[in-house]
Amino acid sequence: MTAAAYPLPTRSTVRQLYGSAFRCAHPECSRPLYKLSDDTGDRVLNSRVAHIHARRQGGPRWLEMPAEENRAFDNLVLLCIEHSCEIDETPDLFPAEMLREWKAAQIAEYDRLQRSWPINDDEATEVLVASESFDALHAPSTVELVRRVEALRLAAERTRAVVRSWARGWQQLREQTRRSFNAWDDDGNPVYVEPSEMEARPMREGIQSALAAALDEVGPAAEAARIELAAVRVTGRQIAPWCDALERAITDLIDTASTWTGRSEPASDTAFDNALGELQRSVTDLVRASRGEQVEVPEPPPVASEPEKVDPLAEHRQLLDEARPFHRVRHRPYNPELRKRVAAATGKAAAIPPTPHFLGIGLDTTAALAIAVAGNATEDEQLDLAEQDRQRLPICAAVALLQEASRRSDEQDAPAVPARENLRRLWSETDWASAASWVGNDVNGQSMMWAFAHATSEAEVHDRLAHALETAPQLLPSLVVSCAGWVEQLDSQTWNFIGFDRTYRDLPPWLPVKVIRTLAADVLAVDQGLDDADVLNALLRHALSDVE
Repeated sequence: MTAAAYPLPTRSTVRQLYGSAFRCAHPECSRPLYKLSDDTGDRVLNSRVAHIHARRQGGPRWLEMPAEENRAFDNLVLLCIEHSCEIDETPDLFPAEMLREWKAAQIAEYDRLQRSWPINDDEATEVLVASESFDALHAPSTVELVRRVEALRLAAERTRAVVRSWARGWQQLREQTRRSFNAWDDDGNPVYVEPSEMEARPMREGIQSALAAALDEVGPAAEAARIELAAVRVTGRQIAPWCDALERAITDLIDTASTWTGRSEPASDTAFDNALGELQRSVTDLVRASRGEQVEVPEPPPVASEPEKVDPLAEHRQLLDEARPFHRVRHRPYNPELRKRVAAATGKAAAIPPTPHFLGIGLDTTAALAIAVAGNATEDEQLDLAEQDRQRLPICAAVALLQEASRRSDEQDAPAVPARENLRRLWSETDWASAASWVGNDVNGQSMMWAFAHATSEAEVHDRLAHALETAPQLLPSLVVSCAGWVEQLDSQTWNFIGFDRTYRDLPPWLPVKVIRTLAADVLAVDQGLDDADVLNALLRHALSDVE
């Protein structure tokens, strides 16, 4: 009878086997067929039912026979996990006659000592399941994996020999060049000469060509090994750490086999040698672990820790926290050094979007704290500070400081501080047709223009901006971006903050929309049916895309 696979042994046969044996049948093995768990003290299966003549056609020591003979007591032997794997991985070393002798000795030992492992039907079923899954999946796939890994190792060594041969040639060329040219520096030390580019280029190209050829050969071998590794992996979750280690070793070998250190000395090729050694260790440990041997669990690769989130505004926040007490109370003495630092910080705050998310650290808050720190300065000191603030850049930072100084003096009914006059002066002296005037104002430009409109008038701001665009139409993108508003983007489910967006919704009355629409025709194919906000938003998107 020819069969692809004979039936499994019966449970009664398995019970008979365990009732007449105590330890592994291998003459030099003392492992019991069951062991006690160190954690629970329970009995744990430590053996498998092995076939003397394989259950499957083409298997170890296959011999065609009636099905009942194949599953019978005489064709079965109990071995520990390691040796049940070993006899099937290398069947030529363990012929059927040898296994029969082992079994006879195993039974004779039972007859002499009367020690065995009586089991019930449920335990017999457990043995059959463990033995069948091991026999059907593990042993064949493990053997094939070892073959594939060995083929990979040989391919890597063979191709590396070619690379190293080129490297030795390069090294010999360097040594020959050095010997042929004897020279010394001013201190009498030898000066070494390198081969010319014409001489060295063929060597480098030879190494590069050999590396490419190595990858062409090693790559497919590694892929074949990975396929077999996947087959072994499914045989049991308990061997996953060793499978992972072998996977990493294969990857490392490919990386090192296809690269060279750039040095000409073959002895410098330690990375490849280490990768080759790790491949061999990994596959050996995997095989041992799959047999049930005690093998040290490989260390998992270091988990790439997420980079620590660095708050780019941490120092800015800390500075503002230092100044906040001056805003809470009015009796603190003027601190010139702190005022200087906070006023300078308005330059950084000019790049912070004026949205609720940044309300506590934005430009307006920074300016308010700078003014608060100088709240008890003398009138002369206030005059000097106002003049300094007027000259600060970007212009939006100067505007925020001057506007806040004006507001605070009104609240305190303090002596007139020329902040408002300085604000008007800044407006009138600025050439808005110059590109330099718009630098750094792209984030807080709208609030800057509102401040100027309040200090002068909306009509005056409108007319000057219109004139600036008519004089320098190339400033249209800068003006459109600077004068756009900001909106926060929130998650629709959690309402958590997720980002910002720029937009035009309610158009400021000081914005020269008519001039902008006229210039827009030269920038975009604008539909004349669009309303003003749509035109401005189209220009805004175009300008922002150019910046990105």
